Amino acid sequence: MQDAEVHTEPQDPQGRISVGLIVIGHVGVSVVRTRTGRWESPGGSGYAVAASAAALIGSRVGLVAQVGLDFDLAPLRRLNVNLEGVTRLRGATARLCIDQFDDGSRTFSADLGVAAAAQMDAFPSSYLNASYIHLGTAPPKQQLEWLRFLRDRLCSAQISADMFEHYVATDPVTCREVCNHADLVFLNQQEYDGLYGSAETKPPRILKGGSEGASLLADGLVHHVAAQQTRVVDPTGGGEILAGVFLALRADGRSECDALEYAVRAATSCVEDHGVTGPQLAAELEAIRRKVGDESASQRFAE
Repeated sequence: MQDAEVHTEPQDPQGRISVGLIVIGHVGVSVVRTRTGRWESPGGSGYAVAASAAALIGSRVGLVAQVGLDFDLAPLRRLNVNLEGVTRLRGATARLCIDQFDDGSRTFSADLGVAAAAQMDAFPSSYLNASYIHLGTAPPKQQLEWLRFLRDRLCSAQISADMFEHYVATDPVTCREVCNHADLVFLNQQEYDGLYGSAETKPPRILKGGSEGASLLADGLVHHVAAQQTRVVDPTGGGEILAGVFLALRADGRSECDALEYAVRAATSCVEDHGVTGPQLAAELEAIRRKVGDESASQRFAE
């Protein structure tokens, strides 16, 4: 049994919280196993989405997660992620394991540890003022619980959710309910087919296509962004990076089409390294940050 809560990240010195994007998701140790080796790194949906988003918009990203006392939050602090919603508990940090096979398939297992049950009371009330809230990959019952929590508090944010083939296969009914109540869904074609098939229900979504790029489908319109060819080292986490960059740029006022262009670039660079903290991704995120900053400065000058 877990001990009671022992520490929650404080507000800034003035007690003010100004966030545009809130990420609710698991933070822990990502373990990827392939025929050629095994790699451990900081990861989880919450970690990957928040870290990539904060690389672009810094402290305007807030994170809601539960971690063990042994988990190192320093990398997220260096990115200025707002950690008021992170709760540290006595117990094991989540371990998320993926086995990658040569044919492109994969299996998933997880020991969620202190994150096994969502703690709604740890959600800072100031986070309800965010423009965007993202529900990272998690058991769909947790995602649905968070959706109801946010809707019951009349949260006006755009709420997005990420699907995962393991949960689509094991609990399609709850996954479908999450998709039908979220404002935007991130999923791949296999996940979409598993949930809807030929059904008419088509929620606004970003369809993740891996090496093919990604497509935004909403209001009967499709905007596709092709990915550049690259050498795939580890596809794990690419979808989370796509979501993090897309939502960060939307929170920064960029159009959906612009945000998706940059998001595909970042996701493509992510798969060139193991984990979601590799040098290829870091360099691409910095290039995007500079590019977006230069464009914003030029626009202000023109006005």
